[in-house]
Amino acid sequence: MPYKIMMSIAAIVPLIFLIAFAAVPQFFILQAYPGAEGLGLEIGITQRYIMAGMLFIVVCLLFQSRKVEKVDNQKEILLGVAIGFAVMCAVIILVEGPLRGLPLPVPPVIATGVIAILSFWSRSKLS
Repeated sequence: MPYKIMMSIAAIVPLIFLIAFAAVPQFFILQAYPGAEGLGLEIGITQRYIMAGMLFIVVCLLFQSRKVEKVDNQKEILLGVAIGFAVMCAVIILVEGPLRGLPLPVPPVIATGVIAILSFWSRSKLS
């Protein structure tokens, strides 16, 4: 997969979560913590807004890095993207999944896992 397309896809995934976290943060909090109410719910909503802001930083960095032209630099960036998304996938599985008695959030696991795999694969195809 060409570098520019891979970086565009890698930027779109966090953008989707950014929009979702900013639009309906209470949905995500109540999915993870069904009994949340009052101050606990407000804190959770605030954390989702903060996560949305941090995801905006990631989206900007990923989108702007599409313009890198040297293959060696592209390989380094794709390695960082692949490791970052792989770690995020593992964190979602370990922290938000069955180990805490919560249902595994399948869409984020699939999205981050696929981007990690595609990044490793795209890196291997660069010449």
